[in-house]
Amino acid sequence: MKIALAQMEVVPGQPQKNIKTLLRMIGEAKAAGVHLLAFPELCVSGYLVGDKFLEDRFCADLMGYDDILRRASEGIALAYGNIFVHQGQEGFHPNKDGRSRKYNAVRLFQNGQPISRLKDIGILPSGVQPKTLLPNYRFFDDERYFFSLEDVAKDYGVPLEDLVQPYLIDVDGEKIPVGFAICEDLWCEDYRRNGQPQNVTRMLIENGAQYIVNISASPWTFGKHHARDNRLKFLKQESGDAFVPFFYVNCTGAQNNGKNIITFDGGSTVYNRQGQPMFLAEKPYQEELLIMDTKDADGPAISRTEKPYIAQKLEAIIEGLHHLKNIRGREEHQKFIIGLSGGVDSSVVAAILTLAFGRDKVLGVNMPTRFNSDQTKNAARSVAEQLGIAYMEIPIEELATANEQLLEKYTPDGQPHPLNALQKGNIAAKIRGTNFLSNLAAQYGALFTNNGNKLETALGYATLYGDVNGAVAPLADLLKTEIFDLACYLNAEVFKREVIPAAFIPDELFRFTKDQIQPSAELEEQQVDPMKFGYHDALLAMMTDYRKKTPEDFLQWFKEGTLHQHVAEALQKSPWWGQHIMRRWNVDGPRAFVDDLEWFVPLIQQNVFKRVQAPPIIDTSKSAYGYDIRESLLPWQPTRAYERLRGEVLALSAYKPSYQPEEVQLCR
Repeated sequence: MKIALAQMEVVPGQPQKNIKTLLRMIGEAKAAGVHLLAFPELCVSGYLVGDKFLEDRFCADLMGYDDILRRASEGIALAYGNIFVHQGQEGFHPNKDGRSRKYNAVRLFQNGQPISRLKDIGILPSGVQPKTLLPNYRFFDDERYFFSLEDVAKDYGVPLEDLVQPYLIDVDGEKIPVGFAICEDLWCEDYRRNGQPQNVTRMLIENGAQYIVNISASPWTFGKHHARDNRLKFLKQESGDAFVPFFYVNCTGAQNNGKNIITFDGGSTVYNRQGQPMFLAEKPYQEELLIMDTKDADGPAISRTEKPYIAQKLEAIIEGLHHLKNIRGREEHQKFIIGLSGGVDSSVVAAILTLAFGRDKVLGVNMPTRFNSDQTKNAARSVAEQLGIAYMEIPIEELATANEQLLEKYTPDGQPHPLNALQKGNIAAKIRGTNFLSNLAAQYGALFTNNGNKLETALGYATLYGDVNGAVAPLADLLKTEIFDLACYLNAEVFKREVIPAAFIPDELFRFTKDQIQPSAELEEQQVDPMKFGYHDALLAMMTDYRKKTPEDFLQWFKEGTLHQHVAEALQKSPWWGQHIMRRWNVDGPRAFVDDLEWFVPLIQQNVFKRVQAPPIIDTSKSAYGYDIRESLLPWQPTRAYERLRGEVLALSAYKPSYQPEEVQLCR
C-alpha cells in the first residue's frame, strides 16, 4: 500500500483556499498511484479560528466541503481534518455548554463513500473519527469548542476502546486496517485513566491496526522534533513488539489567536516498527507530498539534522511575518514602515523584514530629538544603507517642544504643572509612534512594527501609544540576549557581512566599551536601559518557562547557593558564567539581590495593562506574552513563603555558592 502524507500550508478561516490545495495534492497523489492520502488536522478551516467554531453556520459551511472531497476520493482513500457537527439519529446532541456537539475529527472517504470501521457499534457517524484527547493548556482551547471521544464513551456508557477502531482501506480488493488519531492523541503520556496513560495508539494496535496515521496541527517550538521522537519511543515501549509503522503528518504556515502568531513547521515523519524516524519532510515550512510504500516501512532509522536554535527562531519569525497577508485577506505581502532608532532591536527587525519581503517593501525612519546622538543616527543610516532599504530622517524636536509648551501652558487650575523628564520623553515616543509611524503607514499603504524585545515587554519599558504601537511584534518573544545572538547570526551566517553594527554587540558579560552604543531609549540626557542584561533575561526565562519558576524559587536558590547555576542553565551557559554575571551586576549580596528582585518582579506585574494593549507577538518559545501567557490586571502581592524566605536571605552575610565551578576563560 502506498501511503502519502500531504504536508500543506493551512490558511485559517479561508476554506476555499485550503480546498484548492487539497484538491491539487489529491491529483498529485493519484498520479503517483497512492492508495491512502492523509492531510493535517482541521486542514479545511484552520486550527486557530477562535470562536468561529461556535457559529453553527460557519461549521455547516465547513462541512459542506466534505461533499467536494468525497467526490474527489474516487480511486483513492482520503483522511483529512474537519469539524463535524453531530446531530445523530436521536436528534440534537448537546456539547457540555449546551450548544451543538462538535467534533474535531478525521474525515475518511474512499471511492465516493465513507470508509468503514473494522468494528462498528453504531454510535459514531460513518467515516468520522473524533479526536480523543483535547489539549487545554498554553493557547490550546479544544475543550472550549469540541466534544471528545472520551466524552462520547461516557455519554453512551461504552468502553473507550470500542470507539477507537481502525478503518478498512481497500487496496486492490484487500481490506487493510489502518488506525487514525489526531495530534494530541500522540501526546498521551500525561492523560491518565485508572493510573495508566490513555494511549490511543496502543488501543488501535490492539484493535487490529496494521498502520497508524496521526494528522496534526502541532505548532513549532525549539526542540519539537526531539519531543515528537521521544513520544514515539514511549508509544513503542507501551506496545512492545506489537508496535506498527507510524505516519505523522503536520501542517505548515502560521495561524493566530488575536494576541499571538503561532507557526507550524511541518516536520511530517514516518516511523518504523521500532518507533524510529526513517523518512522525513525535507524542509520546515514547505509544502511536501511524502510518499512511502508500506513494504519499505521497516527501513533503518535516520538521524535528524537541526539548525542552531537562533536560526530556527529566525525562520519562525519570518513565517509569522508572512502570515500577516493572510490576516488581512491579501494575496500579496504588504509594505512595512520601521522606526530605525539606531539601536540593535530595530536594526534586527529591519534586517528580518528585508529577508522576509525584500528591500523594496521596507522603509526605515529615524526621528531624532536633541537626545539622539550622532552615533545612533549614523548607525540607523548605516543599517539602511547596508540593507538597501529606503530611509529618511524626520526631526521631531520642534514638535515635541510645542507639545510640552502647550501642556504646561494650559492647566485646569491655572497653576504651573511642569512636566518631568520622563513625561517629556514619553511625549517624543508618542509623537514617533502615533504622529509619524502610524500616519506614514497610512500614507504609503504599509504596516509598521513594534520593535520591543521580551525583556522590555515584561518590564513595560516602552511608551503606551508610542513604541507599544504597531501591527506586529516580531521580537517580543526574544530575550535581549537572543537579540544579540540573532544580530551576530544575521551578520555571520545570513548576510555574511556586518549589517548590524558591531558597536551594538557587548561582550559575554554584556559589557560595552566607551566607543560602543549601549541600549538606550534616548528620551533623556545620558539615558541607559536599566535592565541587567543576562541576569534579568535568565530570571524572565525561568518565570515564563512552560514550567514556571517564581520569586520564591529565586530566594530559595540564593539561600542555598545555587542561584548562579539556575541563572546559567536558563541561558544554556556554564555555572562559572552564572557566578560572573551575578557579580557583574552586583546582585551577589543579599540586600542588593532582594532590592533588585523587588524592582524587577513588581514591575512585570504592574505593566500587564500595557501588554493587553500591545500588538500580536510571534511565538518563538513555549511561553509568550499575549494569549500564551494569560494575565490578569492585579497588583503584585508577595506570598507568605516569599516573606519568610526574604527574611532568611537578608539574614545571610553573603551569597555562598554551593560549590566552586570550574573556571573558564571569558572573552569578548
